[in-house]
Amino acid sequence: MKPVELDKELTSILEGLLADTGFSKKRKGVFRRKANGCDQFFNFYFTRDRGTPGNIYSLNASMSFTFSEVDKLTSIFMGEEYDSRWGTGTKPLYTVIPGTPVHKYKYCADESLEKFAEMLSDDIHSYALPFYDKYDTLEKLGSYFEQLKDGIDLINSFNVIRAYGNGCWCCKIAVLCLLQEWDKIKKYISEINVLTVEQKDEIDNYISTRSSLYE
Repeated sequence: MKPVELDKELTSILEGLLADTGFSKKRKGVFRRKANGCDQFFNFYFTRDRGTPGNIYSLNASMSFTFSEVDKLTSIFMGEEYDSRWGTGTKPLYTVIPGTPVHKYKYCADESLEKFAEMLSDDIHSYALPFYDKYDTLEKLGSYFEQLKDGIDLINSFNVIRAYGNGCWCCKIAVLCLLQEWDKIKKYISEINVLTVEQKDEIDNYISTRSSLYE
């Protein structure tokens, strides 16, 4: 069986198992729900591993979330064109399950896919849902970023999708801008030395234009 065929079958089974979570099928291998203005996604796909029997597959599963206004503002600060295909944050599923190795989700085609799906569903209910809940509002995201000294210690939380270059810092500032935390932004910018002149100009322009509306 081809991995893409397994993707289709597992998607069909998970539709019923995840019905109580609010997640619904967006397309093959992708489930989506909206919570508090945050778009949340659960993505997966099967692969075959080199050097293993032909009936052994690995499932790659990840969680991601998107605040479109954060992503648009991050793109502006980075001097890039906004691309809606890129979200805010992502995290591999296995990393939120204590003691779970990277290769936990091995599937043998001789075994029941239904049982494999039930195991995956249990992990989503027990571990993925709490992850999504931690970052499902701008306020929660802002609180998380404020706990960081430099805005890039993301190993135990999530990966900022636009993390290349200065993306982590621009993302944090975008969140604080949308929360209208003008003084915190100015203080934060004065404490870091990673932004380019162009990025600082974009941020300063945004702050000066928007902050005056709320004075």
